[in-house]
Amino acid sequence: MVTLVVFAAAGVLFYFALGRVVDKNIKEMLDARRINVISYLQNSHVDSISLVSPDRSIFIRQIPLTKSHTAVSDTLAYDEHEKALVPYRKMVFTTELKNNCYEVILLQSLLESEDLQAIILYFMALLFVLILSALFLLNRWLSNKAWKPFFRSSFLLKTWKLSENKQVQFEKTGISEFDQLNKTLQEMIEKMQADFVNLKEFTENASHEIQTPLAIIRSKLEMMLNEPSLSSTQHLQLHEIFETVNRLSKMNGTLLLLSKIENRQFIEKSDIDFRSLIESRLADLEELIEMKQITLSLNLASPFVVSIHPMLADVLISNLLSNALRHNCIHGEILLTSENNKIVFSNTGDPLTIDAKNIFKRFVKQGNSAASNGLGLAIADEICKSNQLTLEYAYQNNLHTFELSKKPDS
Repeated sequence: MVTLVVFAAAGVLFYFALGRVVDKNIKEMLDARRINVISYLQNSHVDSISLVSPDRSIFIRQIPLTKSHTAVSDTLAYDEHEKALVPYRKMVFTTELKNNCYEVILLQSLLESEDLQAIILYFMALLFVLILSALFLLNRWLSNKAWKPFFRSSFLLKTWKLSENKQVQFEKTGISEFDQLNKTLQEMIEKMQADFVNLKEFTENASHEIQTPLAIIRSKLEMMLNEPSLSSTQHLQLHEIFETVNRLSKMNGTLLLLSKIENRQFIEKSDIDFRSLIESRLADLEELIEMKQITLSLNLASPFVVSIHPMLADVLISNLLSNALRHNCIHGEILLTSENNKIVFSNTGDPLTIDAKNIFKRFVKQGNSAASNGLGLAIADEICKSNQLTLEYAYQNNLHTFELSKKPDS
């Protein structure tokens, strides 16, 4: 682009410079012819003269005595050879010789000069195009050759997956800058893999270590709740503690699942039709649906097949259905529709008391229900992000709507 700009500017300057050179050359030719005409008149012995040169480029006529003057202008004149009007540079001057005054008109054709200019300009334009093309091809070849090691390293990074725990080996390029970059990338990848393994082990160990004492506490509380000597107040307090421990245990398992999803630990995938999965989960929720007297409307005519880990698919659908049921109202409605590679979950319910932008954030929940830990939609959103799916929320026509769809490139 810089070369193109420079050549374009140089071409404009060259055009005007060439024009000035041509004008100067024509002026010199006219001046030379003027000197020749004056010399001819000085050597002529005719008292009165009026003549035209054979090529009709010189016109001389005697005129009354007048003040000497010279004028130069451009004009058009008929050319016998070209059979058309052609441009001419015209010089008109007067000269006084032997008490006689003469007016002389000199015509110099500009056609040859314009043709010469056009030929030179066409040649220069062709030369510019050839030079630009050569520079472009040379630059492209040199660029591809010089950046080939970079593209190889970039390809390795694109195909590398942290969850697969594979070693990445960068080739020696012989170029110090790229070798230094590859060495830095190699060290960074090894550290990332080590951190990933440590985080994975810590998450699993922490979850396991927490679940064990929670299970013991829950077991002890169950035994204490069965003690007949407990007063009603003690029984109520122990029951509240028992419910709190259950929620803590459930939250621990949910956070562990969320961590595994974020760490891309669910690698194995299979094609799952979400319609069949929805029908299966609805059968499990049938009693709760009847208990809240909710009307269920299904329109799952279009297939919705996704390549996903079976467990994640089950968690995703279960969370969306549970959300539609939990935040519904008595005598409410749930509508499930599949169309154009998407499934829409809609349910009646009170408007949100939170910002809709935060609905997929962790521990953000509608109301103060103890049954919800505010992680269901966060898990659903994380599952979608890791499986080329999108989950969007909207509230319209008194319906909470979650639209599950495939990304365009999936």
